[in-house]
Amino acid sequence: MNNLRGKNAILYRRVSTTDQKTFGNSLNAQQSSLKDFCDKNALNVIKEFQEDYSAKDFNRPEWKRLNKFAKENKKKIDYLLVVDWDRFSRNTYEALGVINDFKAIEIEVNCIDKWIDYNDPTQIMMQLMYLGLPEVDNKVRSQKVRAGMRQGLLEGRYNSKQPIGYIPGKDELGKPLMQLDSKKAPLIKELFELFSTGLYSQNELRNKDKFSSLNLSKSNLSRLFKNIIYTGRVKVPKYKDESEQIVNGLHKKIIDIDIFNKVQYQLGLKSRYKQKINTQNETLYLRGHLRCVKCGGNLTGSASKSKTGAKHYYYHCNPRKGCNERFKIKEAHIKLIALFKGLKPSEEVCSLFKLILEDHYKTSKESKYRQIKLVESEIIKLEDRKQKLLSKLLEEVIEDDAYKKHNIKLNNELSEKKLTLKSLNNFQKDLSEYIEFGLSLIQNLDVLFEQANISIKNKLMSSIFDEKIEFDGEKYRTPMFKEGFQYIYNNIKELEVLETKKGDELSNISPFVPLTIPFSNSFYQNLKDIFGLKQLLYDQGLADNSGLPLIKSKGSSDLVLPKGH
Repeated sequence: MNNLRGKNAILYRRVSTTDQKTFGNSLNAQQSSLKDFCDKNALNVIKEFQEDYSAKDFNRPEWKRLNKFAKENKKKIDYLLVVDWDRFSRNTYEALGVINDFKAIEIEVNCIDKWIDYNDPTQIMMQLMYLGLPEVDNKVRSQKVRAGMRQGLLEGRYNSKQPIGYIPGKDELGKPLMQLDSKKAPLIKELFELFSTGLYSQNELRNKDKFSSLNLSKSNLSRLFKNIIYTGRVKVPKYKDESEQIVNGLHKKIIDIDIFNKVQYQLGLKSRYKQKINTQNETLYLRGHLRCVKCGGNLTGSASKSKTGAKHYYYHCNPRKGCNERFKIKEAHIKLIALFKGLKPSEEVCSLFKLILEDHYKTSKESKYRQIKLVESEIIKLEDRKQKLLSKLLEEVIEDDAYKKHNIKLNNELSEKKLTLKSLNNFQKDLSEYIEFGLSLIQNLDVLFEQANISIKNKLMSSIFDEKIEFDGEKYRTPMFKEGFQYIYNNIKELEVLETKKGDELSNISPFVPLTIPFSNSFYQNLKDIFGLKQLLYDQGLADNSGLPLIKSKGSSDLVLPKGH
């Protein structure tokens, strides 16, 4: 060691929480050792720096201040001293770079316990060893931690930061095991259930007051919906030669796997059919639902100011298209209500329609049974394909990436088939409820539509019409209805025609109207969309708790059941 008397040094001491607990390398102990060394060798201490931070790299707050100070005062500093090389760094490559950077400004980096004589080339190997051992130790410890965490995951013990809806806790043996958050878990459950209906967008749910305590952003709500942890399962990531897998967790679930699968289905639908979100305007509520009769393009809406400053609202085509389609909103709104009134069936026809449905149920069991068996057969085939795919992976016939790609596709198909099977099993009960509500909706559609807010207006339009509707300035062209709505509408129209032609009592018409229920995913989904509107109407005070529409009497704020109910 060269004569250090009269030289100037800055001191650096560092510790991590793990170091303090395991090895006792406290900052005070390091300070004492450094001070004793400087006193013994008559070194002048210019400044001291200390921090509690990892040494895996030099992106440390206090180190940055030290680095800046050293460069600004390089002519006054001869040494940068540490107690041990692992206090300086646990990254060999970066450490050598920093040592050379300090050498360039004539500051020597050295360790009081393992001093390096830079004038002796043979000591380069010693320094590499001193710097390399902490890095190796760090990596060994890191591997042990990762292995321990993975083993915990394999056992079903989630060991990362608790997701929203859970809080830290322990099991009966005192081991860490997250517990349900009594306030937030019910909100998470409701979030999943509402989104699974397909009635709400993520933004609509996120902006509901009842969910404000969850502080959800767009991105973390999307991640929340994809997190299988809420079903009581744990995802174990891929590690070395082991594939990613999902195991049963030790924590309590918040939602059932069926609800989770419905949410994944809705996420897939919404990603496949992304539409530009229309700016909602209570005055221009048909914006986004109208199509130009001249060019077929989408109509928008805006206000024009007259010379007096009054605003006049119009629906119009894009001026750049040159078709000059334009009409006042008042006419379009009045004629839409007239269109809805024209859909209204008589109470007698609705009653008969229900009777015919009941009769149809009794004779359609065999057909439904065949459909159930067909779907069950398709599920078995998909599960068999999943097993064969896994076998190919284990036999190294296919790569892991190819397996994951096809496995995800098969899982999505399985989820859809299982949802279809569940729908078929509940078909009679569900269809009865959907038709009941659908009929009451059609009977009161004009009044409900006028009283609804713009959000419900948009959902009513989307649940009823299969395409954008066309208005020529005087009347609406015959619209295309969604499959479920079309089914109800067509059958009640047939009944009305038969009543007119035969002149019979409606109760005698039943045998002449053979109902064929066109069961398909789109048909059933549309019926569910219609039925789901009753929750929205109930939320807005436009339906009672059974889903029957409530109509406000003119000149009154009182809500009453519509005639016939």
